[in-house]
Amino acid sequence: RLQVKKGNLAMLPAFSESGTKIDEIQVRISYDIIRLFSEGLYGSPHKAIEELVSNSYDAGAERVHILLPESADADSEAALPLWVVDDGHGMNQEGFHQLWRIADSKKEEGARPKDRPPIGQFGIGKLAAYVLARNLMHISRSDGNLLLTTMNFDEIRARQADEPSPMAIELRQVDESDAQRILSDVERRDPAAWNLMFGEKRRVETWTAVALSNFRDMYQKLQTGTLRWVLSAGLPMKTDFGIWLNGERVPSSKEKDAKEIHRVSIDEDLPSIGKVAGDAFIYETPLDRGKSEKVGRSYGFFIRVRGRIINLDDDTFGMNPFNHAAWSRFVLEVDADGLRDHLLSSREGVRDSDPIQAFRARLHEVFNECRNAYEKWAEKDIENIDIAQMLGSNDAAITRVISPMIRGVRDAFETESESFYIDPPSDVTDDNRSVWVESYESEISDGREIFKEIVFENQNAKDRPIRYDPTARKLAINRGHPFIDRIISVRNKRDAAKLFAFAEVLIEGQLRGQGLDRAASANFLVERDYALRLIAGRMSPPTARSVLRQLNVANQDTLQMEMATGMAFQILGFEYERAGGSKSGPDGILYARLGRHNEKLADYTIVYDAKQTATPAVPADKIDFGNLERFRADYSADFGFFIAAAYQGENDESGKVNAKLKQLSRNHATLLKIKHLKRLVRIHCKHGVTLTDVSGLFRNARSVAEVNKWLNDFENRLVAEGEIPIQALLEGLEREKADTESTPNLVAVRKMQMERLGKFRPDQLAARLKAAESIIGDRYMEVDLSSYEVVMHQTAEEILLALERNTFDLDAEDL
Repeated sequence: RLQVKKGNLAMLPAFSESGTKIDEIQVRISYDIIRLFSEGLYGSPHKAIEELVSNSYDAGAERVHILLPESADADSEAALPLWVVDDGHGMNQEGFHQLWRIADSKKEEGARPKDRPPIGQFGIGKLAAYVLARNLMHISRSDGNLLLTTMNFDEIRARQADEPSPMAIELRQVDESDAQRILSDVERRDPAAWNLMFGEKRRVETWTAVALSNFRDMYQKLQTGTLRWVLSAGLPMKTDFGIWLNGERVPSSKEKDAKEIHRVSIDEDLPSIGKVAGDAFIYETPLDRGKSEKVGRSYGFFIRVRGRIINLDDDTFGMNPFNHAAWSRFVLEVDADGLRDHLLSSREGVRDSDPIQAFRARLHEVFNECRNAYEKWAEKDIENIDIAQMLGSNDAAITRVISPMIRGVRDAFETESESFYIDPPSDVTDDNRSVWVESYESEISDGREIFKEIVFENQNAKDRPIRYDPTARKLAINRGHPFIDRIISVRNKRDAAKLFAFAEVLIEGQLRGQGLDRAASANFLVERDYALRLIAGRMSPPTARSVLRQLNVANQDTLQMEMATGMAFQILGFEYERAGGSKSGPDGILYARLGRHNEKLADYTIVYDAKQTATPAVPADKIDFGNLERFRADYSADFGFFIAAAYQGENDESGKVNAKLKQLSRNHATLLKIKHLKRLVRIHCKHGVTLTDVSGLFRNARSVAEVNKWLNDFENRLVAEGEIPIQALLEGLEREKADTESTPNLVAVRKMQMERLGKFRPDQLAARLKAAESIIGDRYMEVDLSSYEVVMHQTAEEILLALERNTFDLDAEDL
């Protein structure tokens, strides 16, 4: 009896011994070729599953059902298989022989719908299963017969390229009852897929079911949300082809609810490529907002060949990064079947050539047209707020609204200093103060002259959200502020942002009217600003554990790599700002605030460019040192670095990427790898890494080899210096906490305990506590690296207990 529900490892023998052997299929390929070729083709589990679904499409299927294993531990014996079931034309005896002819595709031949040219062309799609699982089964109905094969990839492990004899796979014929027992797991998990094959009213007489079991490590990287996006965006969406994932229909990714600014239609012939047709759009709001980091991109170039997108993981289609503000709002979708002759074997990119360069140049032209339309839209005049109209010309209401404005302006005038929102009036002499205030009050009394100009400005995310200049009657709204950005990003709610800004200015005047002095009012508004940032979701501090987890999967997605890198440097004590705005720039900006205690080294800034790729290493041509140097100059940064999983030729001193580094002797660029950053975070958690230490890394190391050496030397030095006695440090801070008139300070604690702490610099002590904060969270304590002040929310004993509870294996790869 079959034992299909007892786990992965029991399934393959159960399948392979079913029915009657009728033939042997000779598979002429070595294990190394399968391993190297398939691993090179499929860099993610999502692309491998997409390949299996594309085989269903090429088989003329109208429906394909994917069922993912239910077990959370997919490599356990309890995990059920991954199923792909379709109603395509199935495989007869010759079809199974054709299936296992590696790199021999006859998909162009045979009957198929006229409007469905095949996606595949190289005959290598079946190798997609190798990167996911060790065991593979096919069962198919065709010509009234049910045929089955199984493949155990581990059985060909010993077959190297010089192995003279092929591997034999048994082709077995099974009856209906055997097939139903084999596929009983499908019946329980997806009745619709079961009815497709065995239902009383099934509408097809041909189908194929594929089962993958005994999963490899690659499968653990699979995210259901990402897979759903890959299937929706990467494969043709036709009325006669539907995809179901775990029983739910996968919708087309073409549906967008953003408001369109401009559209460009493309319908032309390009040399050596032929017909190119499609549309480009630029939208009012970014298309990546509100998306999970586990869901695929929704902007950039989408190039289709025979209905299938060939650049899912490369939004720029091999070009340099584009203007960020416009790029995140831009979509171009074209069909270019002529690119089929230029495809790489993975069908996920194209070979570089003159026709491809001309094609890219045309795409760039279309983007520039859309970008210009967006910039004109973004710069259009913003209507002023008509307070009188808003309040229905109610004089009493207008007076109640205007009075706080006057109080706030008068206060800023009298103190000769800006309040939180309101700037002091400029160009007004002492003799004219009273006259100016009376004139201002008179001019705004009807609510029509409060704002002569309302503008949105791209300021730093750390800056206040609003500034009101009463002299110019100008209300400036900071688009870079997280809360303002969140308001505007929801269908471009600029009116809502303007009303919010006006209300905030009123609050400041109302606080003064209630008797709060300027300092108290400012403190209230600072706390309010912090709350607004929390609401916007930008203030949640990362923990060391979460950062290491993010870095483990950072290479799966460009945005994920950018964010994980920034969060890792936040752990080290940097201020992190995601770049963006109206011009192209770096992926992130890092600020090191060393404070007044560090006289030998001033504050410094770093910019970085994240390089995510589906290939094992980033090609040297993708490393644009000139661009990074421009970013560094634009932001007055001291250093710049690239971050990637690996660089092509990184260990070859004469290789292209290292040769570029040597040519640019004055360039402050460093090639950093994800594993370097993970190691730096781990060193920080163990010892505490100062901002001065990090500057030494970027000052002295540029190549991968130099970074490796610097990290080795640095860690050895910290080990030799010995561990900082954190218990003594916390207990000393707790004693300092008894002084209610001051905040505990590390300099004072060090002076009182010179015997135990004297050999460590204050910035080292601060870094060690900052590392502890990153492990247990800022609800226990907060460390200011610039002032060396520590706010202890819990006792020293409770902090030490929390550290003990949250101690984790820093070297674990599955954090």
